[in-house]
Amino acid sequence: MQLTISRDDPDLGRVEEEIGGLLSTLPLAPDAHHQVITAVLEAVSNAVRHGRRSGGLGSVLLEAEVADGHVVVTVTDDGPGFDPGACPDPRTPERLLLPGGRGVFLMHHLMDGVDFAFPPDGGTRVTLRKSILATHGSDGGTSEGEPLMQISTRKSGDVTVLDFKGRITIGVGDVALRSAVREALESGATKILLNLADVTAIDSSGVGELVSCYTTTNHRGAKLALLNLPPKVQDILYITQLISVFNVYDNEDEAVQGF
Repeated sequence: MQLTISRDDPDLGRVEEEIGGLLSTLPLAPDAHHQVITAVLEAVSNAVRHGRRSGGLGSVLLEAEVADGHVVVTVTDDGPGFDPGACPDPRTPERLLLPGGRGVFLMHHLMDGVDFAFPPDGGTRVTLRKSILATHGSDGGTSEGEPLMQISTRKSGDVTVLDFKGRITIGVGDVALRSAVREALESGATKILLNLADVTAIDSSGVGELVSCYTTTNHRGAKLALLNLPPKVQDILYITQLISVFNVYDNEDEAVQGF
């Protein structure tokens, strides 16, 4: 399969649907299904944000195939390139709350192989490989027509609860998260609880926005906590070691009392 993704209006929902459709035809374990989609979205997001030189093309090329027992996905841009070895470890204490570096880190962690190539005529080509396991399953990935993000606000005592439904990903879900938290702060909220029970996916942009909301809330003298982390979100927070930053609850009553 092959997709051309516009940088001016990147349709990451379509990317997820197309890759998910390919993976659903393969004997791929559910965890691996989620890992491939997350890594591909990270590669595409990086290409969209950083992989464009002045006067270059306004698109990113994605190619996917099955070869030698692996899912192989290649993402190509025409940007200035970068040094993958110079990417800092986002888990170090001094960088834990800083932006940058999580995308490449997650790709390496989630895939069996990640290779960067820099063609002579410019650009970056990242190739992601994942072994096809001998068990078939589906992770219940995004179906066509699923909302990208819906957020509702309610009160539980003196705590403002934001209920999320959909994807916290680049360009849509991350922006909605930022806007919802800022609106709550502007309305005078001092205790904000993010209920993530119905979040279906998160990428490094979404994680970065969670960190940004956490620091913004602290700077305002308010508090922010997380509730009902789905396994996909919990895994990413553990991988990046950000789970130690947030107060996380499985029970709303306990969360409200814990502020």
